[in-house]
Amino acid sequence: MSEFAPIPGTVTTLRIPPRALLVGKSAKDANALVQQIYNEGYVMLAEADLERALPRLRSMRFEFVLLDIDGAGAGGENFVRILRADSQLEGAPVLVRSQSDDIAAIERFLECGADDYLPSVFGSAILRARVSAALDRRSVQEGQNLRKEMSVARTIQRDFLPESLPEVAGMELEAALRPARDVSGDFYDCFQLTSGEMILVVGDVCDKGVGAALFMALFRSLIRASADPVAGGAINMIGGGSTMVMRAIRSAKPAELLTRVASFTNDYIANMHGRTNMFATVFLASIEPYSGALVYVNAGHEPALIVAADGSVDELRPTGPALGMMPDSRFTAVTRKLEKGHSLLVFTDGLVEAHSPTGDVYGGKRLREVLQAHGGGTASELVHAVLEAVQTFGGHSDPHDDLTMMAARLV
Repeated sequence: MSEFAPIPGTVTTLRIPPRALLVGKSAKDANALVQQIYNEGYVMLAEADLERALPRLRSMRFEFVLLDIDGAGAGGENFVRILRADSQLEGAPVLVRSQSDDIAAIERFLECGADDYLPSVFGSAILRARVSAALDRRSVQEGQNLRKEMSVARTIQRDFLPESLPEVAGMELEAALRPARDVSGDFYDCFQLTSGEMILVVGDVCDKGVGAALFMALFRSLIRASADPVAGGAINMIGGGSTMVMRAIRSAKPAELLTRVASFTNDYIANMHGRTNMFATVFLASIEPYSGALVYVNAGHEPALIVAADGSVDELRPTGPALGMMPDSRFTAVTRKLEKGHSLLVFTDGLVEAHSPTGDVYGGKRLREVLQAHGGGTASELVHAVLEAVQTFGGHSDPHDDLTMMAARLV
């Protein structure tokens, strides 16, 4: 048996050494240099032709590029410029080397975008120091670029949320979203149908970060387009001039509308993106401002609360599973009534699961204490009182999860 044969029943993982690419010289002409860099833990591949070097850099990951100035010739500086202008390769650390230690040439390459240089004669310590410094600089640059990209993502995601909440006679509306990271998996929406009902949506995509933010945009768009296909533009894709289609949409009762929206969104995510294992808990509600008629579908979400003026609450528990978990899931719409002076408070689990610096959980009991003290206030006062209480409870610790709230109060 070979001494490298794996032991039965075990998994053998081979560690592939990091690669570096020598450009402007063949491995045969730089055998000593290749061996020296190999001794530092890198596998050095070589490409004497500058034009062929770029496709190789795109085809696999290299920790750094070592450009031989003498071998690169007149095209060497342009090679570095192309590298820095390429969105895929711009972050690659580039060191240059000249056998003649031509300082003027080295400075020109540094001005073009090279990170550092190696002298014609160098030992292990110099090699490690120069490579490490170049990698650190590129790491800092990548971090800065990532922060810029996340800032753009945060701005784009903010545009998916309502710029302002509708102003409706007989109803106050207020919402707040506090992301735990740069981007959020939480979302909310609020819009009025042509029939007069207000549609409220609060959702929480599983997981956090960029993946959750991408699915947040998808969930929000699916819900808005299917709940309000006329204003959302979806009706134009299925024959906006069709009288039968328009009549069917406009005559849909709130319960029918909400269950249709939940089923459509659920089946689309489960069938088209099931392999991602992404889902969202969502609370959907329809409120008729004058009568207070409330219809809701709770798709695996935190129970929403009807808050009376004295702070007493009535829970609106789940009526179906989270959206996107299983195709053909069933959702039930429940009808209630919102009285004058009562508020509907919908929130994500980031509220009740908020952590204090000592690790305590905010929980439903603390939430109800705030509601008892502020249940008679406006929708804005209610949301801000809860948000302030949670922020005080959390202190200066980083948020454990995204936190979103929406309140609708009849006046």
